[in-house]
Amino acid sequence: MGRKGPKGAKNAAALTKAALAAMSEETTVRITTLLEDFRASDAQVHTFEPSLTNQERAAVHAMCKKMGMISKSKGYGERRCLSVYKTKNTQGAVKEEGPSKLGFSEEARQILLDLFTHYPPDDAELNGDAVKNPGDKAAKILWKTDTAFSRPAMQKHDIAKKVKMLTSKLNDTRQLRKIGEGRSKLPIASFKDHISSTLENHQVVLISGETGCGKTTQVPQYILDHVWGKGESCKIICTQPRRISAMSVAERISVERGETVGDTVGYKIRLESKGGKNSSIMFCTNGVLLRVLIGRVTNISKRQRAADDVIMGITHIIVDEIHERDRFSDFMLAILRDLLPMYPHLHLVLMSATIDAERFSQYFNGCPVIQVPGHTYPVKTFYLEDVLSILQSVGDNHLNPETNDLGLDSVLTDDYKSSMDEAISIALVSDEFDPLIELISIEQNPEIFNYQHSETGVTPLMVFARKGQLGDVCMLLSFGVDCSARDHDGKSALDWAQQENQVEAYEVIKKHMDCSPAKLPEENEQLKKYLATINPEHIDTVLIERLLRKICTDSNEGAILVFLPGWEDINQTRERLLASSFRDSSKFLVLSLHSMIPSSEQKKVFKRAPAGVRKIILSTNIAETAVTIDDVVFVIDSGRMKEKSYDPYNNVSTLHTSWVSRANARQREGRAGRCQPGTCYHLYSRFRAASLPEFQIPEIKRMPIEELCLQVKLLDPNSKIADFLKKTLDPPVTETVKNAITVLQDLGALTQNEQLTDLGEKLGSLPVHPSTSKMLLFGILMNCLDPALTLACAADYRDPFVLPMAPDERKRAAAAKVELASLYGGYSDQLAVVAAFDCWTCAKVKGQEALFCSKYFVASNTMNMLSSMRKQLHSELTQRGFLPADTSACSLNAKVPGIISAVLVAGAYPMVGRLLPPRKNARRAVLEAASGAKVRLHPHSSNFNLSFNKSSGNPLMVFDEITRGSSGDEAGKSTLGQQKEEIMSSPDNTVSVVVDRWLRFDATALDVAQIYCLRERLASAILFKVKHPQDVLPPALGATMYAIACILSYDGLPGNLATRHGSGQSSTDASGSAEGRKVGFIPPGGFLMSLLSDVPPNAPHHQKSSNHPGGGSGHIRSSRAPAGRFNQSQQHPGRNSSGPGSSASQSFKRQRDAAR
Repeated sequence: MGRKGPKGAKNAAALTKAALAAMSEETTVRITTLLEDFRASDAQVHTFEPSLTNQERAAVHAMCKKMGMISKSKGYGERRCLSVYKTKNTQGAVKEEGPSKLGFSEEARQILLDLFTHYPPDDAELNGDAVKNPGDKAAKILWKTDTAFSRPAMQKHDIAKKVKMLTSKLNDTRQLRKIGEGRSKLPIASFKDHISSTLENHQVVLISGETGCGKTTQVPQYILDHVWGKGESCKIICTQPRRISAMSVAERISVERGETVGDTVGYKIRLESKGGKNSSIMFCTNGVLLRVLIGRVTNISKRQRAADDVIMGITHIIVDEIHERDRFSDFMLAILRDLLPMYPHLHLVLMSATIDAERFSQYFNGCPVIQVPGHTYPVKTFYLEDVLSILQSVGDNHLNPETNDLGLDSVLTDDYKSSMDEAISIALVSDEFDPLIELISIEQNPEIFNYQHSETGVTPLMVFARKGQLGDVCMLLSFGVDCSARDHDGKSALDWAQQENQVEAYEVIKKHMDCSPAKLPEENEQLKKYLATINPEHIDTVLIERLLRKICTDSNEGAILVFLPGWEDINQTRERLLASSFRDSSKFLVLSLHSMIPSSEQKKVFKRAPAGVRKIILSTNIAETAVTIDDVVFVIDSGRMKEKSYDPYNNVSTLHTSWVSRANARQREGRAGRCQPGTCYHLYSRFRAASLPEFQIPEIKRMPIEELCLQVKLLDPNSKIADFLKKTLDPPVTETVKNAITVLQDLGALTQNEQLTDLGEKLGSLPVHPSTSKMLLFGILMNCLDPALTLACAADYRDPFVLPMAPDERKRAAAAKVELASLYGGYSDQLAVVAAFDCWTCAKVKGQEALFCSKYFVASNTMNMLSSMRKQLHSELTQRGFLPADTSACSLNAKVPGIISAVLVAGAYPMVGRLLPPRKNARRAVLEAASGAKVRLHPHSSNFNLSFNKSSGNPLMVFDEITRGSSGDEAGKSTLGQQKEEIMSSPDNTVSVVVDRWLRFDATALDVAQIYCLRERLASAILFKVKHPQDVLPPALGATMYAIACILSYDGLPGNLATRHGSGQSSTDASGSAEGRKVGFIPPGGFLMSLLSDVPPNAPHHQKSSNHPGGGSGHIRSSRAPAGRFNQSQQHPGRNSSGPGSSASQSFKRQRDAAR
C-alpha cells in the first residue's frame, strides 16, 4: 500500500536515490546507455535479462519514469523479467473519462441570439466551406530587402584609399602594432596565403582549427585583405550560433583594425545592428541569414533575380562553429548546398574547432580541408577521483611545480617536443619504433612517456597499442604510464588496440587498468562513497566551492572558469560563493556568463581583473567555443549542459540537464591553456569520461521542427517536406516530421495534402514560431495587440521574475506573481508576465520603476530587453503589412481579461491539456496533454496547488513546455482555461462534441451548432485579414468578431474553483495567513491599482480605462452589462467600423456601452 501525500513522494525519491547509490557507476552508465539506445530505435519493447538485482530493477523503473517510458516486471523468482515499453502517442484518440461541460452565460446567449438573428448561417458555413475561396488571392508579403547584406559601392580608388589609411594606422599606432605582432604569432597566420589561394580555386573550403588558432577573427580579415588587394569590393557574411559571439567577434576585429564597430566590420542580430551597406564584413546569427535566404526565394521572381537578389551582393559566407549542429545551421547548409551552383560568384567557408572534417567535406562534394593546429599550452587534467584526493590532502599544494608536470624545470624543451612529434609520426607511418623507444629510454620521466603529439594528441602507448608492440606496451605500463589519456579524437590506447584488432595489447592494457596501483583502490573507495552520498545528476555546489578555495590557496593568480548547465545552477553557485569569503570584492570578482545576460554585463567577463583580485566566471557552454576569455588558467567542468530534447513518440518536448560529449569536454579543457599552462578539473570520473558520446546529438534530431517545415514550404512550395529534409546532414526521424506537419495543418498553415496556405505563408514570414505568429494575428484581429506582443517576446526570451534564495522571500515572490496575474483574471503564469510588463511600463513613466521591481521581484534588465523586443516585433508586423499605419485601435481591448486569455490560448496551441483529479494517495491534480501524457504542474507555477470538484468536469489548461526531471515530467508555465459550472444550461438534451480529435465536451445541441458557426466565421475572419490586412471585415464577420469579444469578456475567465492546500499570503502582507484562500488569485493591492490609474495620455500601452472598478477585488474585468443588439447600420457604417480587426479608435468597452 502506497504512502500518502508528499511524505510518500519523498520516501519514493529516497528509495530511488538509494537504488541508484547501490549500483556501481559502471552499471548505471551501462543501463542508461541501453535505455537511450532503445528509445532512439524503432523497437517498441526491450526486456532485460533476469539477472538484475532488486536495486537495479528499482533504478531501471526510476530511469524509465524520467525518460518517459513504461517499465513492468513479470514472473517470479529467477524467471522474473523486467520489460520496458515506449509510451504510445495517443494524440487523436478521444478521451472517454471526465468530459468537460460547455455552454454560455445568459448574457452571452443574448449576444448570440442577436448575432444569428441579424446574420444567420448561410449554406457555405453549414457545409464547412466558408473559409474556402481559392479565387481570392492574399496580399503579397512585404519582404523588405536588408541593405546590411548589400555589397559596398566601392570603386578601386576608394579601396586604395581605405587600404592606405589602414596601413598607415597599423604602422603608426603603438597599440595596433602590438596587436599586429600578436596576430602574426597565431597558428593560422602561416596559413593566410594558403587559405586565400584555396578560396580562389574552390567554391567551398572547410577550415578545421584547434581552439586558439585564431580562425574566427583572422579568416574574415584574410579574405577582405586579399580581395581589396585585387582592387575589388566584397561582402563577407559571417554567421555565429549565438548573439554574443556575433557581437564580440565583430568588436574584436574592429579593434584589430583600429576602427569602431559599424565601419568596415558590423553585426546584425535580432534586437540590434551596427553597420550596413558600407560594411564589408557583417556578423550575424544563423537564424538571421536563414531568413535572408528564405526571403530571397519568396520575394523575387526569376526575372528579377539578377538585379534584386540579395545573394548577388554577397561574395563570401563564413559559417562558424558548425560542430554545434544547431537546427538552423544544418538547414542553412542544405539550402546553401543547393544554391551554390546557381551563384558561381559565391564562396562558402565552413569553420569549426572540433569537427568530423571528412564527413562535412563529403557533404560538399569533397571540398578541400585545411587543418590548422591549436595554440594552447599544456593542460593538466584531473577527474573526480583526483579532485576528492586533492581536497582530502589539505596541507599539500597540488599545483606545486615539483609534483606536477606544469613546472618551469620541465625536461620537455622545444627541441625535445619536436623530436617526440617526429618520432611518433615516423612510428605511425613507417613502423620505425627505434627513435621513439630511444627517446623514452633516455629520460624515464612521466613527462616523456605520457607525452602527447602537439597536433594529434597521440601518446607513445597509443602508438604501441595500435601497432601491437606488446613488449613496448608492457614496458610503458611498468613505468606507470597514464592509460586514461586520450588523443584529440577522444580515443585512448585501449580504444586504439580495439579498433586495430590488437587483441593481446587490448587484454594487457585492460587487465592493467582493472588491477590498478596501490593508490587507486583508495581513490576508487573515495569515489564510491562520494557517489553514494550525492546524486550525480545534480550539481554539487559544495564541492565546487571547496575546489575553488583549494585552487585559490595553492595558486596566486589566473582566472577560473566554471562550466555549469544553466541559469539556475549559475545562480545557486553564485549565491553560495557570495555567502562565503568569496564575497570579498577586494580579493574576488565573481561574474556570470549566460546568453540571457545583457550585453553590457557580458562584456565585464572579458576584462582582466585588477591586480590581486581573482576573477571567477560562472558560465554555461557558451564559453566553450563561442567566446574567448584570454586570462583563464583554471577550468572546473561540471560535465553537464542544458539540452532541449524532443520525444517524437510521446510528442513531448523537454528541457533537461544532460552529460556533455567528448568534443565538449575537449573544448572545455582547451580553455585552460590559452595564455599559459593550465589545469582542468572534470567533476566526473574517468569511467564516466570514457562513456561520453563522441559528439552531441544534432539539434535537428532532438527538437520539434514546425518552424523548419514551414520554411521548407516557403522555400519550395512544391516539394514534400520530408524529402527536402532528407538533404540535411542528419535528417530528423520520420515521426518528428509527421508531428510537425500535423501541428501546421491544425494551425491552418498547411492543407491535408501538404500545400502551403495563404495563412501559412503569413505565419512563416514572422521571426517567431508559427503558433506565436497565429497568436499575433488573432491579437490584431481582436484589437488586443499589446498583450500578444508581450507574450510572444517573453516566450522567445525569458521569464522576468526573480527567484530569491531565502524561503520567506520565495513565498513573497510567489504571492507577488499571483497578485499581478489577478489583474487579468488570475490562475496564470503567462498573464502575470503581461501584467508585470504593463505595471513596469506605468511605473517607469511615474518614476517608480525601482520600487515596483523590488516589491514584485521583477528584473528590470529583462523588462528593458522585452521592451526592445516588442518594438522590433511591432516593426516586423508593420513591414509585413499586418498592421495599419494608425495602430491606435490595435490594443483597445488590451485590458479585457477574457480576450487576453483567448489570445494566449491561440498562441499556446497545441500545448493544451485538461486537469485530472489527484491520483490515489496524491494531493495535487495532474495535467493530461494531447499526447495522453500525464504530467505534474511545476512547483514554481502559480497553479501548483490547484484542486477542483470532479463533478464540474475537467478544466482546460494551456502550458508552454514540459520539462523532464528526476521526479518525472512537469508542465512549465500554465494558465487555467474558463470554467463555467455556474453558467451551464440544463443538462437535459446534451450531446457530445470532440474538438481537435481528443477533447470531448458535453453541451446542448444548440450550443454546439452555434460554436461550430462561430469557429467557421473566426477562421473566415482570420483568412480575410490575411488576404486583406488593411481592409475592414465584411458586416457578418465584423459582427461575429464583436460577439466573440463580448462572449470572451463575459465567459472567458476561470471560475472560483480552486483552494489552497496550505496557507497563502499577499506579497504586501507576508505575515498574513489566508487558510483556504483561492490558489492563483490574490486581489491586487493599492500600489498596483495606483500604477494603472491616471497614467498620462502619452504613456504607451495604458490609456485610462473605465474597466477598473472602484473597489472590490481590483480585478480588471468587464461588468455584466446588458447585451447589445446587432444591426448592419449600427455596426458597419462603411470603413469606420468599430468591430475588432478594424482601424477605428473605439474600444470594446465603448462599443458595448453604445449598444446599450
